[in-house]
Amino acid sequence: MASYNLFLLPGDGIGPEVMKEVEAIVAWFNAAGIARFETDRGLVGGCAFDAHGKAISEEDMASAMVSDAVLFGAVGGP
Repeated sequence: MASYNLFLLPGDGIGPEVMKEVEAIVAWFNAAGIARFETDRGLVGGCAFDAHGKAISEEDMASAMVSDAVLFGAVGGP
């Protein structure tokens, strides 16, 4: 079975809500044995700025670069 590394960047705003549904779909694929997805998460956007003082940390950018795919949520803020 194929295995893929997904890096999830939910962002803020509606992004985390949407990413929860993405995670449910990933779990379904894993349970059905169609493919194997390993996931990791990072911060991007306003929540990353609050935590690190920039829109994305160097560590999260490095994780994104070595992943098979990056799933990017909505960013922004009030």
